[in-house]
Amino acid sequence: MNLGIEGRVSLVTGPGRGIGRGIAVELAKEGARLILLGRTLATLESLCEQLPGGHTRHWCVGADLMTADIEELAGQIRTQCGAPAIIVHNLGGSLGVSAPLAPADDWNRVWRFNLGIAAEFNRQFIPAMTSRKWGRIVHISSTSGSTSHGYPAYAVAKAALNAYVKSVGRAVAPDNVVISAVAPGAIELEGRHFAQLKQTDPAALAEYFRHHVAAGRLGQVDEIAPAVAFLCSELASFAAGTVMGLDGGAS
Repeated sequence: MNLGIEGRVSLVTGPGRGIGRGIAVELAKEGARLILLGRTLATLESLCEQLPGGHTRHWCVGADLMTADIEELAGQIRTQCGAPAIIVHNLGGSLGVSAPLAPADDWNRVWRFNLGIAAEFNRQFIPAMTSRKWGRIVHISSTSGSTSHGYPAYAVAKAALNAYVKSVGRAVAPDNVVISAVAPGAIELEGRHFAQLKQTDPAALAEYFRHHVAAGRLGQVDEIAPAVAFLCSELASFAAGTVMGLDGGAS
């Protein structure tokens, strides 16, 4: 299937490992030219060397997005790489904020990590997309945004992200700028909770599946990345505001 993104400049945040890495590999296979944006430059460089075309085709940009000046960074990206036609916002997580009554500063950090940074980048890059009448922006959300399972600050941030995708997605859809999201469920990622539970307490994991995952297993990165690549493609022109659940029938 030809996704129609050969040569499209594509920004991926947090591509060093896990789902972000899988997405970067998938987009590169489809011929996109990648801007790999993450905190650890050495990790990005290593990934770039493994992609088709390597450093002659793709760029690596090292930055801590929680402290970076996003407007300044966006300007650097435009100058060095060109304005992206595709953006995948993979940055996100709970930042360890687990308490329901955590201080407002902690809630704000989680919000910024999962939505605020992405919204700032979109504000910088969407005008060029609307001028070209073509753009694809995919956010990585979570089933927590709809089920409210997990740490409260994280679940609320992902719920806000889903609302952002739908509302801003409607606003830019007339210009063929398609904003969408995927919402993964329990995915097997090295070093993360479910992968650890699989090793340390498989009975507890099986019980979790019985109550919450109809498929009865963990999802894999290679079940997420192709769906994201599709939403980045020419074929996703009618997917404005879509939040695609990839969760094995989660409840």
